[in-house]
Amino acid sequence: MNPCLQVKNISKRFLGVKALTDVSMDFYPGEMHCLLGENGAGKSTLIKIISGVYDATEGKIIYNGQTVSFQNPRQALDAGISVIHQELSIANDLTVAENIFLGAEQRQDFKMLLDRKRMNKEAQNILDFMKVDIKATQIARELTAAQQQMVEIAKVMTKKSKVVIMDEPTSSLSEHEINALFEQIDILKKQNVAIIYITHRLKEMFLMGEKVTVLRDGYKVDTFQIADVTEKELVASMVGREIKDYYNRQEHVAKEELLRVEGLTGKKGEFKNINFVAHAGEIVGFAGLVGAGRTEVMEAIFGARPFTQGKIYVSGKEVSFKSPIDAINAHIGFVTEDRRRTGLMLNAMIKNNVVLPSLTKNCKKCGFLNLKWEKDVSEDYVNKLKVRTPGISTVIANLSGGNQQKVILAKWLLADSKILILDEPTRGIDVNAKSEFYALMNAFVANGGCIIMVSSELPEVLGNSDRIIVMREGEIAGELHYKDATEQNVIELASLHSKST
Repeated sequence: MNPCLQVKNISKRFLGVKALTDVSMDFYPGEMHCLLGENGAGKSTLIKIISGVYDATEGKIIYNGQTVSFQNPRQALDAGISVIHQELSIANDLTVAENIFLGAEQRQDFKMLLDRKRMNKEAQNILDFMKVDIKATQIARELTAAQQQMVEIAKVMTKKSKVVIMDEPTSSLSEHEINALFEQIDILKKQNVAIIYITHRLKEMFLMGEKVTVLRDGYKVDTFQIADVTEKELVASMVGREIKDYYNRQEHVAKEELLRVEGLTGKKGEFKNINFVAHAGEIVGFAGLVGAGRTEVMEAIFGARPFTQGKIYVSGKEVSFKSPIDAINAHIGFVTEDRRRTGLMLNAMIKNNVVLPSLTKNCKKCGFLNLKWEKDVSEDYVNKLKVRTPGISTVIANLSGGNQQKVILAKWLLADSKILILDEPTRGIDVNAKSEFYALMNAFVANGGCIIMVSSELPEVLGNSDRIIVMREGEIAGELHYKDATEQNVIELASLHSKST
């Protein structure tokens, strides 16, 4: 069988800096070809060249046996190359059906009016086929991040693409939704569609992929048949060394109580009767399926979501937060699950982001920012956390996901946080960056801090937490010490109807 897409000796320079160097690979119909590499390895640059966002500095692309040069993503899409980006491109004020058919709207006979009835029907057929609980007539902004991701995937299903590029498509999806996606991938493969799949989740590669190509520092390291390679070999190939203690587990000693939650119940019923305690010197993990209410509980603790019943105690004193500012003043920090939308000022510089929660405490009396203080503290934390950047004046959007996450952590450390809430803290960051972030978490609790971590990645919860609280349908289904916790009993608590403590 001949490849449907080939990249030949592709190189790309930005202002003299090489992002890709002499990269070649072939993609075949009916095959999932995974791309693996740390953030900054060149994966995103490669798919942007394939999809017409960038021109290659050197090399060529051969598609269906012909050399092509797409001038923009529309040309690539019209030729049959679709991309599902990690960052969602949903139009929030349109309906689901309008999003699915955006750019390919169905029109009535007179060609002027949209045929909304037909669009709604066809969109609903696709969504039902994907086994997702979404209505075609819903407004997109009403959907969760996971549901919006499924709408992105549904867009591709409407186009007769020959190549589908998926960039971290499961980062916001539940186990059920991931399985639904994999069913669609199987269907696409049977239709001889080539899948280019970027993910940091090695489990997904081994489950669905046929081949994997490893990129490092803009170079192609090797291409493997997935059936012939181990996870350990892939990680070593990706980072150039073996990561021996991936989770860097430490024996934490729980000290004084820092946070107590009693009977917390949400205003809209999104969580009910939540009770737990967290101590200095420990990591408390929250596990559960998407929609279990974990994020909503954390937002309520942080003063970002109202609740109707319950009490919150910080260091033994009852508190009543009217807003996140009150929580910050009580030394609580919150690393949100969507760092780009709610965790960072993307178009601002690193130094602006680092000092943001601490401005009211450190501005001069006249209301002006002390620029020397901003420079000194930002450089200090960038160095302490080993943020990879040319300098503190770098725009945050230009950093990799792992380094963006370090900047978010830096701002909460500067704000003197004693309690850190981490919601999906390693989503979309690579293996090496995860390992570094876990080490920073352990250092924080070793210095007397407390971490409450929400994660949909069970190995992450099991590998880092001292205690694991499992939520199901807005309630706590059980609590496990890490020595007693397994993937099986956590999943059982998260999905079964019986409760255990």
